[in-house]
Amino acid sequence: MTSLTKTNPNAPAIIATGAQQISILAGTVLGGFHFGADTAVDIAPDLLQPGRDYAVTVADGRISVTELSSPTLADDVLGGFHFAPGGNAAARNGGDTTPAINPYSIWDRNFRPACDDPRGMTRVELEGGKAFWCDIYLTAAEHSLGTSRFGATIADGDDIPQKAGDKEFDSFDYEAAKAVLAHHGKGLLNIYEFFAAAIGVTEKSAPRRDPKTTKLDAPRTSKWGVMQATGNMWVWGTDGDPDMPRASIFGGSWLYGGYAGSRYAYLGYWPDCSRDSFGARGRSDHLQLG
Repeated sequence: MTSLTKTNPNAPAIIATGAQQISILAGTVLGGFHFGADTAVDIAPDLLQPGRDYAVTVADGRISVTELSSPTLADDVLGGFHFAPGGNAAARNGGDTTPAINPYSIWDRNFRPACDDPRGMTRVELEGGKAFWCDIYLTAAEHSLGTSRFGATIADGDDIPQKAGDKEFDSFDYEAAKAVLAHHGKGLLNIYEFFAAAIGVTEKSAPRRDPKTTKLDAPRTSKWGVMQATGNMWVWGTDGDPDMPRASIFGGSWLYGGYAGSRYAYLGYWPDCSRDSFGARGRSDHLQLG
């Protein structure tokens, strides 16, 4: 495996310097190639497409940006990022509609989600300096291509994932949601993680109709760039008990949107419910090497 070293192990070796601009930080060394100064990366004007993930590769000193279409990382991949269809929330009234690199989605080989697939995820910071990675998009019904994808049909009680590993489903209840995400090395959010991931949305609001697919919903985009974070679909999760976690639902749906928001939750909800307003969102631990 190609080795990566960098000056600061507590941050990725890549930073966003603009909506469509990135730089590799000074002190980064990948496969023996050393960056002595912050180095801007040339990105072709038409390359970045909203809702897609990209890899930054370094081979023989040549830097390239290409779409990351597979979770498998070649040896020359330094890291990557998600080009979001809109910007993150800057306060407590949602994001905007200008496509941009999500700065919290940037990862490198040593600073990334612990699951195998870093695509479609953003890093959420918790109190005390801890962090986890959260799916930017609601769980896709066709999850074999990745759980978090822009423009995908949302998994719910009407659009049920057919299979995950050796498990087949006839509903999208708590156990099904948990199994689908576990198949990808991910888990469900607990209540504290949901609170953190959803901050920044427009509270007590909803789009007033079934969203059907993952998409930009700027008023309900969070600080970290989590899309459709509230008011679209209830998401399955747990109450946060470390020993006996109970099925719970968070965020509210398009129904009764006046109650939806980053602090709206039912703890200990019936785990065998499967409805068209119940979806899921994956999470992963943070992996930091070196």
